[in-house]
Amino acid sequence: MAHLLDLRHLPPPEPMQRILDALEVLPVRAVLVALTPFRPVPLLPMLEAQGWAWRLRDLPEGGCRIAIWRRPRSRAGSIAAPAAGAATARA
Repeated sequence: MAHLLDLRHLPPPEPMQRILDALEVLPVRAVLVALTPFRPVPLLPMLEAQGWAWRLRDLPEGGCRIAIWRRPRSRAGSIAAPAAGAATARA
């Protein structure tokens, strides 16, 4: 299930804070999709450090679309390294 946040009308750093707030309550196996007025570059290292995977796409009308989901864990309980060609992206 995807949860959509349209944050394009908000000034920085509000989109980043709203994304972080939404991730705190995001159900397991859900995807958060956020539309932002810019590429959320400061957010990306935070997502990585907290075990989130993400994919960015620039929007033709300006702004950015970011999809965020929990990175799968290995059987041992640690976060698994992304497979080659995985959807995780870096800006």
